[in-house]
Amino acid sequence: MLIGFIVTKTPLEEGFYTFMKFIDIYVGKDDINVYLLSNGVYSAKSNHLYSERVRKLLKNCNIIAYLPDLEARGISKTQLIEGIQLINNYDDIIIDIMENMDQILSF
Repeated sequence: MLIGFIVTKTPLEEGFYTFMKFIDIYVGKDDINVYLLSNGVYSAKSNHLYSERVRKLLKNCNIIAYLPDLEARGISKTQLIEGIQLINNYDDIIIDIMENMDQILSF
């Protein structure tokens, strides 16, 4: 089963903390894509509270950050956790979600 997580919360928000607890239910059991959009792109940075946990998720998940949201927040590619995929076209994210994901959860 392909599970998609849409994360729009910063690592300092309760919704992100809930996401981190919730994803443990699926890791290792399902194929997972995590889409970092809006303020969720802050969790792609290499120096935040959960950055080590995000690095560990990369072993079991595809983590995709929306490049225009990174740029809008002044986050450069050099500041990102290694292994996070970048996508520049919002339509590509929507197509991937609609055509490939069996279940979507949003935080």
